Amino acid sequence: MTRSTTFVAFTAALIATHMAMPVSLAAQQPAEAWWRHVQVLSNDSLKGRDTGSPGHEAAARYVAEQFRLAGLTPAGTDGWYQPVRFIEVGMAKEGVALALREGDVWTPLAVGRDVRVTARLATDHVEAPLVFAGYGVSLPQAGMDDLKGLDLRGKIVLYVNANPKGLSAPLLAHGTRTRWAAMRQAGAVGVMAVGAGGAWVDNENTRLGSSVSLADTSLDDLGGQRINSVLNPALMPRLLAGSGIVWDSVAAIAARGEPLPTAALTVSLRATLPTVRRDIISPNVVGMLPGTDRTLRDEVVVLSAHLDHVGTFKGPALTGDSIFNGTMDNATGAATLMETAKAVAARGGNKRTLLFVAVTAEEKGLLGSRYFAARPSIMRGTIVANLNTDMFLPLFPLKGLFVYGVDESDLADDVGGVLTARGLQVLPDPEPQEMRFVRSDQYSFIRRGVPSLAFKLGYTTGTAEEKTFTGWVRERYHKMSDDLAQPIDFEAAAGFNALYAELALGVANRKSRPAWRANSFFATPVIVP
Repeated sequence: MTRSTTFVAFTAALIATHMAMPVSLAAQQPAEAWWRHVQVLSNDSLKGRDTGSPGHEAAARYVAEQFRLAGLTPAGTDGWYQPVRFIEVGMAKEGVALALREGDVWTPLAVGRDVRVTARLATDHVEAPLVFAGYGVSLPQAGMDDLKGLDLRGKIVLYVNANPKGLSAPLLAHGTRTRWAAMRQAGAVGVMAVGAGGAWVDNENTRLGSSVSLADTSLDDLGGQRINSVLNPALMPRLLAGSGIVWDSVAAIAARGEPLPTAALTVSLRATLPTVRRDIISPNVVGMLPGTDRTLRDEVVVLSAHLDHVGTFKGPALTGDSIFNGTMDNATGAATLMETAKAVAARGGNKRTLLFVAVTAEEKGLLGSRYFAARPSIMRGTIVANLNTDMFLPLFPLKGLFVYGVDESDLADDVGGVLTARGLQVLPDPEPQEMRFVRSDQYSFIRRGVPSLAFKLGYTTGTAEEKTFTGWVRERYHKMSDDLAQPIDFEAAAGFNALYAELALGVANRKSRPAWRANSFFATPVIVP
């Protein structure tokens, strides 16, 4: 990591601020040290901890210092750090052009009104026929394959961005997450998604999107995608003309989650998409607590939480606040990671090695964890489990947890035992359609065949806790209001931190290596280059 004298001084001042920071009255009972970490990471001076930004680098140095104070050993490729290289790709302001061919006639399409486009590494000029592939999900092992029988070679795949029924929540999440991998393997050159409901909004800030990819292109999930676009549903009747498929019927079927028809279409898309690129380097922060057992210490349990957030508002100038502080998402989880390191290091006796990883670029598509899971910074050992903490939402009393992935491996026994001992329980996920199983860093390890879990405070449907949870997601998730001014249940945070540390030690000291359930789809690595 590049270090200027000024920047190192700034980081030192940040750490000193933590030591001297007054704690609010609400935090002077449980979770006091945890709350200090949250306050530091949510501070306006870090400008939302965007990947590759000075604010994120300062946060990374803060975490490394806390790992050092906890007694961990540096376990990155550069001391505490594993620098990761990225490429940010955006669309040039001039020269973007889209057109639709219907018969022998090319008709221009308006960016924003008709189509939104996001740049990818392979984005350039493309002209290709369209194919309609239903939901675009290909999981033949689970009895669902929307790509079967379609010729996708050199085609742009049009699909409905909705959730088909008939798959478990984890499998559905995986199937939608890996749409492009199956399409690329079949020869597709791009995708066009369309929603089955809701109003189309032409927002100037989303007409042309940028993206961040790993510079290691062998790990680029979206490699070869020359166009990534979202279509205004009002255009669907034109695109489906001559195929025998009626859009109103498709939308109604998709709303029920029933199987959709598929067909080659008679239209083509032409797109000229000039791009601009920027190189980024941002670190994962890695600390290790070596295992004590001569036989088990080469088995590594990874505890992870993402440190990055989304930075500052990129649209027109705002009056007042423009910083996405990311307090819940995920200063809280990173704070738990640091407090867990301190707790388990003080207790000791972990037979397996524990690795604490504050990952970068989660908000860019789980990229920091994707890189770490594929290119671990440790020289020896095998990763056997991952316990991930992201936005666990201490908003109300701790009565139970949502545990994503709990039905897939025998880590369910570990977490169940810890919760039962505390009079708590694993609660059923009431929103499987949100696909949280694949929306945080545990998924990077699952894809490598590593049994993994992720957690949020749980609620029972119909309770006040449900109203609080869903209200937070609606009003604060990825908004500037996710800041230090929001209500926190410090008792719940303290309880979660304690059980998370207990679970970490329990997994580190269990007799057998964590294993997938015999019927789990994820018992073998999936989509691994």
